[in-house]
Amino acid sequence: MLHDEGEVERASEDDPEEESDDNRFAVAPEDAVLAAGALIYVTDVLIDELFEDMHTLEQEGTNVGECDGPLWHLEDLPERYVLQYDTRFTRRFLVTVIAMTTRFTNGSFDQLSYVAEELALRLLLGQTTVTLELFGLLDDGVSNALEAFADNVYEDMDHEWLYDGSMDGIDEGAVGSALGIAPMAFGAWFTPFNPGRHVHPSAADEPDTAAA
Repeated sequence: MLHDEGEVERASEDDPEEESDDNRFAVAPEDAVLAAGALIYVTDVLIDELFEDMHTLEQEGTNVGECDGPLWHLEDLPERYVLQYDTRFTRRFLVTVIAMTTRFTNGSFDQLSYVAEELALRLLLGQTTVTLELFGLLDDGVSNALEAFADNVYEDMDHEWLYDGSMDGIDEGAVGSALGIAPMAFGAWFTPFNPGRHVHPSAADEPDTAAA
């Protein structure tokens, strides 16, 4: 996680090889502060715009794939499930964003708990980068600070496969099992990775919809 003093948490500094690998995560204090401030600023913007997206879907009574109105962020989720992004999904996703970013800011964050959180963080980081670029504040130092933050929060980047059409369904087959990929089918997006992970009650699977 980012700290105001410009360092990122590291598991150990006793191993020379590990210390060498982690040196790339050291960031200047001013870069850490700017990156953290941008993340907090964009959190408010992202939540407000997701509310607007949900309102648009509610007005049209449709999903993202069939929506005629303008949308801020829902179209940036994996395209393969675009017909599944309706008002109910958006409400659950919005709760996920709020719960996740609250843990970031109140010091209770431990790990990302489910696929929807991984995708929410992807949107947050992408919008933060765009915002910093817009204001001419995205230099190498700030980029490194954001990268360090992402590297520490994400356990892996398997969710990126959801954006690759050629990988559709690989997590549900023998290949995915062999690679140790967590289930990423749409029906598993709000299912915790393991019993130790927490899902907000308003986003959690209902008993009859837990399976894809």
